[in-house]
Amino acid sequence: MLGALVGTALAVLWARSGAAQLEAARDAAQREAESQAEMLADTRRGLDEARQALADARSENARLETRLEGERRNSEEKLKTLTEAREALTHQFKTLSQEILEEKSRAFTEQNKASLEPLINPLREHIGRFEKQVKEAYDSENRQRSALAEQVRLLEQSNKAIAEDATNLANALKGESKTQGNWGEMILETVLERSGLEKGTQYETQFASTTEDGNRQLPDAVVHLPEQRSIVIDSKVSLTAYLRVHEAEDEDTRRAALAEHLGSVRRHLKQLSAKNYQNIDAIRTLDYVFMFIPSEAAYVEALRGDFDLQREALDANIALVSPTTLMPMLRAIANLWRLQQQEENAAEIADKAGALYDKFVGFLDDLDKLGRAMDTANKAYEGARNKLVSGRGNIVRRSEQLKKMGANTSKSIGQSWQRNAALGASRGDADTSAAPEDDDEDGFIETDDSGDET
Repeated sequence: MLGALVGTALAVLWARSGAAQLEAARDAAQREAESQAEMLADTRRGLDEARQALADARSENARLETRLEGERRNSEEKLKTLTEAREALTHQFKTLSQEILEEKSRAFTEQNKASLEPLINPLREHIGRFEKQVKEAYDSENRQRSALAEQVRLLEQSNKAIAEDATNLANALKGESKTQGNWGEMILETVLERSGLEKGTQYETQFASTTEDGNRQLPDAVVHLPEQRSIVIDSKVSLTAYLRVHEAEDEDTRRAALAEHLGSVRRHLKQLSAKNYQNIDAIRTLDYVFMFIPSEAAYVEALRGDFDLQREALDANIALVSPTTLMPMLRAIANLWRLQQQEENAAEIADKAGALYDKFVGFLDDLDKLGRAMDTANKAYEGARNKLVSGRGNIVRRSEQLKKMGANTSKSIGQSWQRNAALGASRGDADTSAAPEDDDEDGFIETDDSGDET
């Protein structure tokens, strides 16, 4: 029973608790329903407002579309108008540009014609004269060409003659030793003439002297050096064997001809050394003699054929030279002569410079005297001139006053003198305002232009 009572009590309690929970759940559901009703009302009000805004927006959109369509039509009409105006302006501009261009072209053509006419006419005349000159030059050139052809023909004949003469000279040089010697002396003479030395004073050809034994010595040339020294030059020609060296058709023949050429040069060295030209008593020579080989090619061929040839020549007191080696040496000697002449003239130049300086000092003194005399003369001139044009009683003004008073005259004083006299008188008046004394010591009565005494 107790359990039943406890169970009944628990059931009652549970029933009450369930009723309370149910009541609370019902209240909560009611409140939730009221809240949902309010939210639904708010949503409906928002939806109504949105529908009204959408209707307003659609109305505004329709109004804007209508306005936009009107603006578009207006824009199309304006664009069409602008396009038409642009086309019209383009056409007018083209027409106006064409007219301006044509007008400017005509004006430019007329202006150019007017401005170029003075230039074109002389140019046309010059062209005409030029054509005439060209024609004359062409005719003259034809004549000159004909003359040149004749000259070429004559030159060809002359060349043939020269070639024949050269052949004859070569043959003569090959055959005659005397001819070769004369030719060598001629080449040496030419080199001496072109060296700048003076013949007869600075060098001599065919210099003749006699030794103590009575032997006659005749070197080809003697070149004098400053300080009474001299060098002896003798020409030796070795052409016959040298020409065979170049005419040789094989090496053996060439070597044989070269050996003969070297032998010929050595024979000349021996002969020249035996003459002992370096000890000529009439002149003070150097210790060696110059052996001149006039053919440069023969000289080079000899030295190239035997390198000891120059040393052998120096051992014999002989120096081998050719035109190209002799010329610089002779030019150096000419420079030595010029230096000596300058040194010799230095003392004379100094004496003349001293005399010129003394004369210049005297001239300066005379200038000083002349300046002082001119100062005295200027002072005297200024004094005399002042008497003529200075002061109230200057002579020019008084003379003019005498003329105005009736003096018989046939001439007039120059205007410049009269102006200076008037200026001098005005300055005299200014001076007399401070010093009233009159400078008319001679008692001359001065009158003004009206004749009244002043």
